[in-house]
Amino acid sequence: MSVGDAFAGGQLPRRAPLVTRRVYQRPSKSLAASTPFAGVSSSVMLLNLVTMLFGSNQVLIKTLETDDAVSGAMDSMLCMSLRFGIATLALGAAILACRIHASRSSPQPSPSSSVALVDSNAGETGLSFVAGAVELSVWLFLGFVAQAIGLQYTTASAGALLGSLTVVVVPLLSLLEGRQIVKSTWASVGLALLGTALFVGPGAFDGALEGVGDGLELASAVLFAVQLWRCEKIARGLPEHRLAELTCLQLALVTLLSCACLAFEGWSVPGLLDTMAAWPASEWMQVAVMGLVTTAFCLWAEAQALRDVDAAPAALIYACEPIWGAIFAFLWRGEAPGSPLAIGGGIFLLMASAAGVWATSQGEQNQPCQSPGTQ
Repeated sequence: MSVGDAFAGGQLPRRAPLVTRRVYQRPSKSLAASTPFAGVSSSVMLLNLVTMLFGSNQVLIKTLETDDAVSGAMDSMLCMSLRFGIATLALGAAILACRIHASRSSPQPSPSSSVALVDSNAGETGLSFVAGAVELSVWLFLGFVAQAIGLQYTTASAGALLGSLTVVVVPLLSLLEGRQIVKSTWASVGLALLGTALFVGPGAFDGALEGVGDGLELASAVLFAVQLWRCEKIARGLPEHRLAELTCLQLALVTLLSCACLAFEGWSVPGLLDTMAAWPASEWMQVAVMGLVTTAFCLWAEAQALRDVDAAPAALIYACEPIWGAIFAFLWRGEAPGSPLAIGGGIFLLMASAAGVWATSQGEQNQPCQSPGTQ
């Protein structure tokens, strides 16, 4: 089944009240097979795919936003505007196509049944839907801006090390809301931090936390952690078939914020058109791949997977992103890791990611299986 079919998928399964400290529950396992990406195992696979694609995104950004680009370094806000704009148009077109297909393939309800199906809480649900998209877009946009500006004033190794603190912040946020974080999770967080430090090389701590750039990189790690943590809550509070709409609205809002930053920087429409006209086809292809794959698909897939996987284990799975970044940097740009310690760091990162997968599988085994009829 295609990804587009998942966008037009079924409704949120009914859930049984469980005696647990968790506020947001996963969909019942008995209905997990109703959609192609439902279920914990499929969600873990989806998160690993997203991690790989995010790693490739590092190489694309480095190629476009540095002097390695054929037409010169691309402005960060311009790159974000195009990337999220393309993602918004593509995902919006997919949603529209799926709706047209669903309306043609399903029988039309009678007027009396249509009135009966009206949800009395539709206004409240719509308000929470928009509020969730606005909130996620703000966290995401601020995280990208802090990361882009911070990298201009700090080293790449310090930025990578500080950015890895997302795996620390997410469990802390879960702990503050009353969840119980097992000791193995904290041990995995330590492995992820150690692995990142070894992976970026002996100079990982050189210049760290010494300037405004490092502060911005630290802020971006916190902002991305909050976005991941809140995405779990918002995704589990919506019907599954609305996740694509949530992602599309989020992408559109980030696009608008990025365009506002372009206007603040003093860009004019003729200047933008002249700049983009000078780009070769290869750079347009990279921007399109970023928009379609590493933005539209990845953000939708993340929201889909977080319905089944808690944010803390998901952050540990994301710990392998530097490994994929190094692999794609070697394949695309011929760059090899600068230190032999990178091999040991990669092993630690793999161990941390595997621990996140294990923690998720344990949570699935400990979750009681409910029948479809229970409420």
